[in-house]
Amino acid sequence: MATFRRTRHGALALDLQSVEADVLASLAREVLELLDVRGDAAGTAGAQDPLAIELGLTGLGGGGPVEPPEDEVLARLLPDAYGDDPDASAEFRRFTESSLRQRKAAAATALLASLAPVLGQGGRVQLDLAGAQTWLAALNDIRLALGTRLGVSDDPDDEPDPFADGPDDGEDPEAYAWAVYDFTTHLQETLVQSLSRGRPSR
Repeated sequence: MATFRRTRHGALALDLQSVEADVLASLAREVLELLDVRGDAAGTAGAQDPLAIELGLTGLGGGGPVEPPEDEVLARLLPDAYGDDPDASAEFRRFTESSLRQRKAAAATALLASLAPVLGQGGRVQLDLAGAQTWLAALNDIRLALGTRLGVSDDPDDEPDPFADGPDDGEDPEAYAWAVYDFTTHLQETLVQSLSRGRPSR
């Protein structure tokens, strides 16, 4: 399985097989489609929120939505800021959701751009520190999206068992989704570990 590691020059390297690169790219595209930043921009373009104008916050999306997304994955990617205060959450969302969508979309787009040279053939992806932080953000969003669809819980004891009905024969879509989730989890963990280790001494 592909694993992040530090190079002697301090960069982070990931050697991907063709199928691994293609799966990651497909997941990033799905996140981008969910975020729908073009639709979001079209829906808020020209919105002149009086309070945003008065406070000088028009660049922060003052005309944005106040209700959480209906889609469960989007609701996980764009959560309420104050779980016990719907009014405060709505006000916070009005000023921040559009920019949050844009940042998440930018991370997914950057991940796709760095994968472009290895799509369909596999190869090495090499990241500097800024690129690694962007990948970390994009991988986190991918895992949140996958985990939400799979019903991953904060309590491991509550998580469904993908192999409860016996071993996977390679044809179960849910078992495949779990394998992909495990793969992205492994990438995120090894990226964090590589970042924390710093540059090799030799």
